Amino acid sequence: MLTDDAKFDDLLTKALYKAAELDAEDTPSDAELYELVQPSLRFQRKMRAMLRSPNAYARRKRRPMYIKMMRIAAVFIVALVVLGSTVIAISPVIRSTVVEFVRTWQEDRTEYYMPHRDLHKDWIFGYIPDGFELVEEINFGHQLSINYRNYSSTIINISISTGSQIIDNENSVFYNTIINGNIADIYVSNSVDHPNIIVVFQEHTGTLITLISEIDVSELIKIAENIE
Repeated sequence: MLTDDAKFDDLLTKALYKAAELDAEDTPSDAELYELVQPSLRFQRKMRAMLRSPNAYARRKRRPMYIKMMRIAAVFIVALVVLGSTVIAISPVIRSTVVEFVRTWQEDRTEYYMPHRDLHKDWIFGYIPDGFELVEEINFGHQLSINYRNYSSTIINISISTGSQIIDNENSVFYNTIINGNIADIYVSNSVDHPNIIVVFQEHTGTLITLISEIDVSELIKIAENIE
């Protein structure tokens, strides 16, 4: 026969177990939490950068504010100089010596600048990998955006534009090469959540050709080699 103390302990144990069951029922699962809480892409990039290199992340965060402001100001000054060069064109000789485009590397992005102009050209895409079909083509005047998709919903986005362009370089290994005589920046993804990117400056048309896709970077290069 249980004593009063034993009965009380038994009752208390049952109450605690019941409370734990009710608490578990009210606690969302991991899948439900993912649906309820969607961190922004900026926050996700910051977390990946911190986990990849905590010491480097901490050093960047300790940088004085005036240094960050100077870097941002430098970017805007370069942009104004490059974009303003088309307006302050004194002579054909000076125009020919003005740099057509500028790359500026930040901590987690690359910013491209070039004279803004409308596109006046019919573009030919001589190579698209097997299985991909054209699903969308949008012309904004200064930018042409084209999307190809295959049966597994993999997308190839080709953008031809002038003006400015921002590339997320935080999850990529960068190298520079030449494609058909043009400067080409290659961003090879080092993350399953980030695509491969190629940016080609086509000098004779004064345009940026940007290719973004999860397909192998060698295929993206082949596509870029066959754009006319």
